Amino acid sequence: MNTPTPAPARTFVVDAETRALFEDVVAKDRPQLGDALAVVRADAVPAGALVLGCYPDGVSVEDATPAGAITHSDPYTAAPVPYDPACDCVGCTEARGWSGPVITLATETMWEACDPVPAAAPVLVRLAA
Repeated sequence: MNTPTPAPARTFVVDAETRALFEDVVAKDRPQLGDALAVVRADAVPAGALVLGCYPDGVSVEDATPAGAITHSDPYTAAPVPYDPACDCVGCTEARGWSGPVITLATETMWEACDPVPAAAPVLVRLAA
């Protein structure tokens, strides 16, 4: 059986247009973050990346751009763990009905709920330097 190769991360230099979209998260006062935004599959988000947003259903990693993201009002630091269907938080309860693999990008968020995401879904992140 052939296992599909995950799409590589697509990086975007933080140019003037991108900086205008994400001014608060590309600020110079965040030296721990790199100089580029990246779109990666949820199951490839590295620990320590700043999760900025997700994309509508049907958008692939190959087609995603920073401007097309549904951004989080409060970005958070990724701490990916396997999805736990036994968790009773709002996010995990909703994810129980999803088909396909799911990854939890963080268990401690400002929403006081986990952030489970379909494993193949594109996620906009600012990578740690």
